[in-house]
Amino acid sequence: MVMQTLPSVEVKNKFGEVALAVNQGEPVTVTQFGESTMMILPYQLAKEALRVYKAQKLIEFMDAMPPAYADAPELTEEEITALVHEYRT
Repeated sequence: MVMQTLPSVEVKNKFGEVALAVNQGEPVTVTQFGESTMMILPYQLAKEALRVYKAQKLIEFMDAMPPAYADAPELTEEEITALVHEYRT
C-alpha cells in the first residue's frame, strides 16, 4: 500500500483526485506547514482502525479499575436481579 503525502492546500484544490485515490485503497497523509496533521483512509480501513482504537481504550479503562475483592460473595443472576429491585424500591 503506497501512501501519498500532500499539503492541505493541494488536497483542497484536488479533492476529487484525492478522494478517488483514497476510494481505490490509497491512504493520504495531509500536512500543514510541513507537519503531518491528519490522514485520509479508505472507509473500511478507517472503520476497522476505529474499532481497534475503541477496544484498546476499553482495555485501558478496565485495567485501571480496582481489583475485585477476593472475599466478595459470588452471586447468581437471580440474586443480582433481586438486589437491583430491592435497591430501586
